[in-house]
Amino acid sequence: MRADEKHKAKRILLVDDDIDLLMLLGGKLQKSGYIIESPASMPEAEYVLSLFKPHLILLDINVAGDDGRQLCWKVKNTGDNREAKVVLMSGYNYAINRQLLFGADDYVAKPFHSEFVMQKVEVLLNETDPVLPNLLGDGESLRPETPE
Repeated sequence: MRADEKHKAKRILLVDDDIDLLMLLGGKLQKSGYIIESPASMPEAEYVLSLFKPHLILLDINVAGDDGRQLCWKVKNTGDNREAKVVLMSGYNYAINRQLLFGADDYVAKPFHSEFVMQKVEVLLNETDPVLPNLLGDGESLRPETPE
């Protein structure tokens, strides 16, 4: 199966004011077959959100002085995008549980390895089993086995 077939029609909104991050992570996600929109400001993100209808939003907490957590709360509590998964990202040392108060599905501290984010994306979009190879040692799935 080709990457573009695997992720067919999965839309990701990547919101950050770091143009390098938008280009690098956005490019990696596109190469993996995802459809990407990458606004660099909060007003642009809100506009694109209304048209794009993403399955997942990767959202920086501080976008050019605007608080991404407010957009996260808005997505999770109003409008047509409530089902979208939201991952908050930040270079600041925030408590993870505090971010979840805004409705975020996950949190990623910057700097991060792109492979780490790619794995989170796949898990949140239910495209792969959650795996903790470093803890389990053999790549076993964390999902319980279902009886046949």
